[in-house]
Amino acid sequence: MLHITLLDADGCYDAGDFNDGLILGLKGTMAQAELHFLRGRLQGGKLNKAKKGELRFPLPVGLCYGDDGRIALDPDDEVRGAVQLAFRLFQETGSAYAVVKRFAEEGLRFPKRAYGGAWAGRLIWGRLSHGRVLGLIRNPSYAGIYVFGRYQYRQRITAQGEVHKHVQPVPKTEWRVHLPDHHDGYITPEDFERNQEHLAQNRTNGEGTVLSGAAREGLALLQGLLICGGCGRALTVRYQGNGGLYPLYLCSARRREGLATTDCMSMRSELLDNAIGEAVFTALQPAELELAVTALSELEQRDHAIMRQWHMRIERAEYEVALAERRYQECDPANRLVAGTLERRWNDAMLHLEAIRTESAQFQSQKALVATSEQKAQVLALERNLPRLWRAPTTSAKDRKRMLRLLIRDITVERRSATRQALLHIRWQGSACTDITVDLPKPAADAMRYPAAFVEQVRELSQHLPDRQIVAHLNQEGLRSSTGKSFTLEMVKWIRYRYRIEVTCFKRPDELTVQQLAHRLHVSPHVVYYWIERQVVQARKLDGRGPWWIALDAAKERQLDDWVRTSGHLQRQHSNTQL
Repeated sequence: MLHITLLDADGCYDAGDFNDGLILGLKGTMAQAELHFLRGRLQGGKLNKAKKGELRFPLPVGLCYGDDGRIALDPDDEVRGAVQLAFRLFQETGSAYAVVKRFAEEGLRFPKRAYGGAWAGRLIWGRLSHGRVLGLIRNPSYAGIYVFGRYQYRQRITAQGEVHKHVQPVPKTEWRVHLPDHHDGYITPEDFERNQEHLAQNRTNGEGTVLSGAAREGLALLQGLLICGGCGRALTVRYQGNGGLYPLYLCSARRREGLATTDCMSMRSELLDNAIGEAVFTALQPAELELAVTALSELEQRDHAIMRQWHMRIERAEYEVALAERRYQECDPANRLVAGTLERRWNDAMLHLEAIRTESAQFQSQKALVATSEQKAQVLALERNLPRLWRAPTTSAKDRKRMLRLLIRDITVERRSATRQALLHIRWQGSACTDITVDLPKPAADAMRYPAAFVEQVRELSQHLPDRQIVAHLNQEGLRSSTGKSFTLEMVKWIRYRYRIEVTCFKRPDELTVQQLAHRLHVSPHVVYYWIERQVVQARKLDGRGPWWIALDAAKERQLDDWVRTSGHLQRQHSNTQL
């Protein structure tokens, strides 16, 4: 080691000397220990102050520190209104994305405060994002809860050997400080817990998540509510058919895991959807009027909140115009450089105010935010029109799902193969339970199979009626085929073939076929057809179809035999075939 001399307040040291190096090492170790003790004391003081709820840290938008140092709601009405509206929309929709979509549709903005730099403390208005909504819903400060230790730094070593630090959320049970009712909030602690449950249910990839509670746009109304009674897993939705228009409720968890070779159950969605819809109508009959009044009140409160946001936005723009005008009036007119800049700012503020007023007018013209007397009457008529509202084409599948989730917690499905039925155990939000039975459709082969009584009826009719008359008789009685269509001749023939119903011969004993008459007179069958066409012989067909049956007496037979024997155009044919 090089002989380097080091100096401090106590003396000088030679780094190459053993004794001096030992002293330097001891001093470094003691200094490092002292830093550790100082850091521990500082962290302890910080924690003690947090346990008393006095530790100050940057607050989320909508909260601020008052003159007494306590946390209070933001004095800005527009800021408070935006935060309250976001929480209200989340309670209505149950989805963070739905809140973002509603803010965008209504043309509303959301605030944030800048920390640090030249813009420190300034309020900035902009578009509401999905991350902002999640941060809003997950922050317990909005519920009046003082929390410390929600996040902590973790270190990890990458594959390249680098040490990276990252922030990791801490489970609620491990929060170091949790003081409820510490300050005024926008929601109650119960609402905060309910919102966390909604977010957890909306996850589709969470561990331990049995059901997904987010209402989506699919046609299957019970998506996320059904539980398999066999394995306890959640039923999924699968679409089939041309364009995927026919949803199925399917439980294939055991088959996917290799525990079974077939699915637990699979059934068409409309069977269960219709049954649950009727059960909901039955359960809501005593309380429908109260629901109608509540719905009307919610609509009016939401509309007033949206309009209030627009009014406060206009008031803020008017204040900025007045402030720019006052600054321009207080400026020295001789200082043209400053006066010109202030004049441009004044003009920009007036243009911004005019743009906001135009947007507000367009928004009010597009949507009627105040319920008219006719709309109030329609909502109050919900007591009688709830089924019609449910089935209306203007009611989307997503709205129907949201209605169901307000009433139903989950539904356990048991399939009874012996009776072709499904037993639905409905667990309502109030923990009450209801059981209903749904008849399942027959398999395709059984559905196409005719009942034994109908087959016997066709068998009896075939004894004295031809197929065409059987078709007319069945259609006249209003009977339908297995596919729900009117009977045709081909259908009756297929029934004969499928159930081995023999064709009854309606030929009279004294009648001959074309082949029989041709053999008896030793002529070609074409000659017989010629006689039938020229009406030399009397022949008939059953219902105008099928073979010819010829009525021939002894006199007529002798006449034809003489005709053939004396004719120069006809030649007798000799055959040993016996007909």
